[in-house]
Amino acid sequence: MVESVIGYRSGPFASVGMGLPGDHEGKTATRVIFVQGSDKLALIDSGIHAGLPALSQAFRELGKNPADLDYLLLTHEHMDHVGNNGWLKQETGCVVLGHAARAERVADNLLNATTIVHAFPEGKSFDLKSEYLDWMGPVEGPIDKTIVEGDVVDLGGGVELEVLEVLGHSMAEIGFFERQSASLVIADPLLPTVNPVLYLYEDPNIMRETFDKIERFLDERRVSTILFAHDEPKGVDETVELLNDCRRRVDKVEESILRHIGSNPGIGFAELRDKCCDDQEKVREWRALVSINASLRDFESKGLVREENGGWRLAN
Repeated sequence: MVESVIGYRSGPFASVGMGLPGDHEGKTATRVIFVQGSDKLALIDSGIHAGLPALSQAFRELGKNPADLDYLLLTHEHMDHVGNNGWLKQETGCVVLGHAARAERVADNLLNATTIVHAFPEGKSFDLKSEYLDWMGPVEGPIDKTIVEGDVVDLGGGVELEVLEVLGHSMAEIGFFERQSASLVIADPLLPTVNPVLYLYEDPNIMRETFDKIERFLDERRVSTILFAHDEPKGVDETVELLNDCRRRVDKVEESILRHIGSNPGIGFAELRDKCCDDQEKVREWRALVSINASLRDFESKGLVREENGGWRLAN
């Protein structure tokens, strides 16, 4: 008997988990989520390319043909969320909907990889294929239509997905609120505590604003269930606990940065990355460079630190 690939299943939702490789193996997975209305079928994210067999099986388990898929809704451009875009586009003819800000990366796998893995010279040692490109299929599935906060994707029968911007982890990230079941689907603004890498954010101020925004949304919209890409579904209280832990993890990154610059005047970017990762027992890798750079530039703009001869010092 073939084991089911469907995890959470409730109301219009059915999730499919796909294990992640490398440092994530055995620790975290990514999830794609089917949403069924009376008229239309949508899929939120396409997952990692190695998870394509599970995605194919999910269609069969749901009693659907790939051609039944109407919409592919993208939360953001990262490789573990767009890995099967090309296959889905070819097999289903679905309309791909996503945020405009990173549409060019969704349309070009190599651009997607280089702009983040090799964003800094200190990340050039990381292999693009194993770190990023191998997570995506050989054919891209570009965004056909952009969506913005407040837009509603109507699937019929009262199943409506309202778009919510949740920027910070990616500056093009969105979530979806299903009004009838009061369920919120978000991918990566709130990452699980078991995540083996340092919290990834592109702007610490916007990341914190998004934490606050999600917390308000949970209350104001009387959300009942929160579905995540890398975690099990949670109720509001559990989600607020996770939210506060995410706040603490971002704070810890910034506390580490200032402490290590203070005790090691002139410290280089890569060494600062290593020390900050070690403080939280996280893997020393390219994602951490993105977060540390974001906070360094914010501190620099506030006059707290300065860059001098390739190293960092406290401004005072």
